[in-house]
Amino acid sequence: MTRNVRGRTRPQAATRSRPSTQTNPGGHGRSPAQPSFTPLAELTASVAPSVLHAVVQEHKWLAAALAVAIGGQARTTAKDRVWIGRSLGALLRWWGWIEPLHLPMIEEKLLLAWLLDSSELSAMARAWAVRSGRQPEHLTLVGDAPNWTARAEGLKRWMAGRPLNADPWRLFPDWMRDQLPVPPGAATPKMRRLDFLAALQTRPPLWVGVRGQEDKTVWTALRDAELKPWIHRRIPTAAKLPPETDLMPFDAFRTGQMVIQDITSQAVAIVCDPDPGERWWDVNPESGLHALHLAALMRGKGLVVCTFEQERRRHETAARLRRGAFHNITTRLLDSRRAAGKPGSYDGVLVDAACSGIGSWRRHPDARWTMPANRLPDLVARQLHCLEAVSTGVRPGGTLVYTVLTVTRSETTEVVSAFLASHPQFRLEAFPHPLEDAPPAAMIQLWPQIHDGDARFIARMVRSPAPKQAD
Repeated sequence: MTRNVRGRTRPQAATRSRPSTQTNPGGHGRSPAQPSFTPLAELTASVAPSVLHAVVQEHKWLAAALAVAIGGQARTTAKDRVWIGRSLGALLRWWGWIEPLHLPMIEEKLLLAWLLDSSELSAMARAWAVRSGRQPEHLTLVGDAPNWTARAEGLKRWMAGRPLNADPWRLFPDWMRDQLPVPPGAATPKMRRLDFLAALQTRPPLWVGVRGQEDKTVWTALRDAELKPWIHRRIPTAAKLPPETDLMPFDAFRTGQMVIQDITSQAVAIVCDPDPGERWWDVNPESGLHALHLAALMRGKGLVVCTFEQERRRHETAARLRRGAFHNITTRLLDSRRAAGKPGSYDGVLVDAACSGIGSWRRHPDARWTMPANRLPDLVARQLHCLEAVSTGVRPGGTLVYTVLTVTRSETTEVVSAFLASHPQFRLEAFPHPLEDAPPAAMIQLWPQIHDGDARFIARMVRSPAPKQAD
């Protein structure tokens, strides 16, 4: 591995705009019958081979590989890089089907990935079609196909009757099959697993949360802009918006009072259930979103301490949090030898641990190729060590919440069981399900095909109260 696998939801881009080329890569309206091979499409094709090698063979992040590949392209804009990243992300998402076809031209690979991933033909895809000798008007888009059969039909049309293997499992690393539990539902176990795989192959929704302002005021502002926020029925401060929504025009977003945060990530602070005036420790957070949500639930009263392994991440998160409405959040570097403060001084500790990151694979399709099987035991050991180290910070009667952005048995229930077996002072504590009407449970697994968010595991434990002193 060339990097640590955080397995967290990286902040989504605030805007999704069209590239600065003269054609419209978004595909709105039809392009001329014979479009030229646009500079942006040509650039994408030129960097794709090196990016593919860096991600699949060297296990690098797509963003890092792309930055190296186009580093010398002075004329590319941020909007250009968004579209290049989306095109290469689609290629990585469908690489397990495309690579065995041995297509001779990189433009064919990019075009086929776009057809499998999208419901509109972009100007870039039209350019790749012309370059590879295919007629754009005869292409079949299956990005919104309702099931695997329909998706595979698009691949069969591309192959024009030639033999192919459209097994969904080919789109994922081999090690995941043995680690994947059976999702809930009424269908057969095989179909439930396939439904989960299908969800990982779709682009994620755009979820936002209100932090520090009346949620009704924010939703009204969005409606006044002719948007239709779908407000979560159990979390009124959370809403889903169209994926291409530009949030920059809204004051609440610019001031940090509305944030982009996946719905299953928003569920974590709800499970923590902090009270105003309490002390909470957010251990090694990725973006500060959990801490901000905890502070909002505490109505700005009490203290939330965020600890980081790297000073750069601490500094970046501190600067971002200063834009928000809450000033009861402090950031520190993590000392792995002891708790961030006096042992037993926190009402709650939240651990969002580094993990295999399966839950983020539809948001970051490159991550499936950056996580080799031999990395999993090391992650499990780190997760258990982290729980053991930070549990000393929980006061008697306090709460310990463990969450990971994945579904593997070894990183979820087995980590919790191993921790409880060696720490009898802690026990599981049931909590109301944050996203659905279900009986209270102490451990829950959230699923993209059910909850329309990332796959995430959450467990809540409580430390036994201190024994009463004899009179």
